[in-house]
Amino acid sequence: MFVQFLVEDISGGKFLQAFMENYNAEMPEVQVEYDIKPYRGIGNIPKGANAKNNKSGQLLSDLPKRLRAFNAALMNQPDACVVVVLDNDTRDTEEFYRQLNQLAEDAQIVLDRVFCIAVEEMEAWLLGDRDAIIAAFPDAASRISTKLLNYQQDSICGTWEILAEVITKGGMTAFRKKNPTSHDIGLTKSAWAERIGKHISIRKNKSPSFQQMVRALDARREACLSAAKAEQEKTLASSMMK
Repeated sequence: MFVQFLVEDISGGKFLQAFMENYNAEMPEVQVEYDIKPYRGIGNIPKGANAKNNKSGQLLSDLPKRLRAFNAALMNQPDACVVVVLDNDTRDTEEFYRQLNQLAEDAQIVLDRVFCIAVEEMEAWLLGDRDAIIAAFPDAASRISTKLLNYQQDSICGTWEILAEVITKGGMTAFRKKNPTSHDIGLTKSAWAERIGKHISIRKNKSPSFQQMVRALDARREACLSAAKAEQEKTLASSMMK
């Protein structure tokens, strides 16, 4: 089984790397091979002529071209799929899924593909495991219950800012002083994703959008296991008949 991940930024790439190491550790006898390609932001779904050959370095803007490329490259590779991971931001989730699937259909993609949408942002996946946050940032233990008292999982609420309040002593005021530019913020969010991601519990995470991705991977891994078992049984039966 091979998974090609496409994710909108370096922070997401760091998280997926940590996640996949944990995921493969669950079942060492069945290793999922994977590659992670991070982009420089999410961009926008292209329209018209731009949909064919756009090359901006942003995930949505380049998605038709990239999907066609992987569709051709992985067509003959058994059990291969493309998993596109992106933030919902303020979009309507169901409409966003519809647009992404329509994009794939318009690009005539036959390769197995999965669109995984983090609602509102990937930081919601980190907030879905409070034990992982505390393991990565022990100092956050004294703040986590009060800072997350009114937080509703996978809601549109300024998710990364809430995580910043939990992790940073002094809250957003202190965070802004330490991270005055968007570049600084991006680096810090990448550090969060990597540190917390190493401790994420795959099965106990409370984020519904995170669990959607896990279920998608589980289904494909189980299909591979079933196919391998069926092939072994076929080989055994054939040898017994000789």
